[in-house]
Amino acid sequence: MSRFSELIAPAAPTKADLRERRWIFVPYDRFTDRVGPIAAQDANLTGIVIVESTNKGHRRAYHKKKLVLLISNMRHFALEQAERGVKVVYHFSELSHGQALVQLQRQGKIPQLVCMTPAERELRLDLQQAIGDGLKIKFVEDSTWLSSIEDFVLVYGKYAAGKSYVMDRFYRKMRQQTGILMQNGRPVGKQFSFDAENRKPWRGDPAVPEKLQFPPDEITQEVIDLVASTYGNHFGSIEGFDLPVTQEDCDRMWRHSLAHMLPYFGPYEDAMRDDAPRLFHSQVSALVNLGRLLPAALVRDVEQAASKGKIPLASAEGFIRQLLGWREFMRHIHQQTDGYRLVEAPHEEGKPRSTSRQPLIGAAPAALHASLPLPAAYWGVKSGLHCLDTVVEQVIDEGWSHHITRLMVLSNLATLCGFSARELTDWFWIAYVDAYDWVVETNVLGMGTYADGGVTATKPYVSGAAYINRMSNYCGHCRFDPKQSTGSDSCPFTALYWTFLERNRDVLGNNFRLQMPYRTLDRKPHEELVELRARAEGAVEHLLSFSRPVY
Repeated sequence: MSRFSELIAPAAPTKADLRERRWIFVPYDRFTDRVGPIAAQDANLTGIVIVESTNKGHRRAYHKKKLVLLISNMRHFALEQAERGVKVVYHFSELSHGQALVQLQRQGKIPQLVCMTPAERELRLDLQQAIGDGLKIKFVEDSTWLSSIEDFVLVYGKYAAGKSYVMDRFYRKMRQQTGILMQNGRPVGKQFSFDAENRKPWRGDPAVPEKLQFPPDEITQEVIDLVASTYGNHFGSIEGFDLPVTQEDCDRMWRHSLAHMLPYFGPYEDAMRDDAPRLFHSQVSALVNLGRLLPAALVRDVEQAASKGKIPLASAEGFIRQLLGWREFMRHIHQQTDGYRLVEAPHEEGKPRSTSRQPLIGAAPAALHASLPLPAAYWGVKSGLHCLDTVVEQVIDEGWSHHITRLMVLSNLATLCGFSARELTDWFWIAYVDAYDWVVETNVLGMGTYADGGVTATKPYVSGAAYINRMSNYCGHCRFDPKQSTGSDSCPFTALYWTFLERNRDVLGNNFRLQMPYRTLDRKPHEELVELRARAEGAVEHLLSFSRPVY
């Protein structure tokens, strides 16, 4: 018997516990007793059911550290609840979560359940199928979110095919509705967004704070051993796992980030460095998406710190916008579009059509007709592009990189080259410790690649080498020259950018935000265009020439 099994065994319920306590199913991404049904009643009246499902773990080649983070938090949360006096049914199963619950109820091991409505569409459909098979479960509102579906619909109306959204409208509404960073009905600082102030490259000063370390305890080490043996052929490195897995350590990581990271977050949030890849990012997104840290508490802490002068307003607003604005906005888009299945856009050739009843077949909109296979460089095969190789190496090692490297290196290159947006989405889904369907599909199919044709972005987020050179130190360590656009020594990003615009003129030519680059493109002489096409074609051929590892 494992050490965890020994520790959790005394929390198993008696027959009286099954009759007399209110039983709650805890999804794999809602480990909290601070809100929701667990918080609504005394511990000695509560029982929880947790399913550790190898079916879910094997569904995709999830990063090994993502699995360790999730499973170790799951086990520690169960032990924390047991210590409070909550009774715990912790069930190991090879079935899906829904089918495991059906089996437990049929065997009389658990009664009717209550559950916060799952965040992931996949789990919602799994449980709905289980209800059809006899599962008795009642859903209540997920109170970890900062907004409701009604809030979203009030701003935009119900989703309709062909509709596009601008996040700023929703964000302003939420600021006004909650009063966060508001004073006398007006935004503190006289503007809602300070995004324009948060675009500085980092040149080594101020110093980046030391990262907190969370060495594995015996429970986590058991999980590391489990993942190494059960999921050993999955993506990513398992070495050096040091993420927080207890509520105490999650809270400690947040306090450290609030005090030492957030004061410098804003100005340098878009900066990229190979010698300081984390910079001033809090890295708490995975803990928020697991329910360990609650957005409402984080927003409150940042607002209070800003009011006391501990965090500059621009940094505070930038962080709050990510939680109160973008995170909420994207999960509503995912819900309203049924995971992008209702989006009106051309479908990617060669990909099966997804339906609302096929949770494992992802939607594959392809407004820009991108369908080339995602190259081996995303799986760790060196491409020679220092920016790409640096970011992928970090992802393999940590299961994380910050939002600009995701957008302006990984997604930018894929969009410029015409790599499959669906394949890129699935790669992000397995590669990042904070990735779940509601966040990864909207961000990659929408903002990252423009595959949705403009549902969530007014233009594709693409650039040539100049942006990467300005915002990072990558180019100084690369064999390719960002100031050359053609020739074998030139950085291919620039040639890829101009040929991307040329290739997609029928879709993007009338986009009001792209008129200036299209005018520049039209002034280029024929000879230069031929050279740009040749450089871009050679770059794509080079990236596709390597065999991709199999996971």
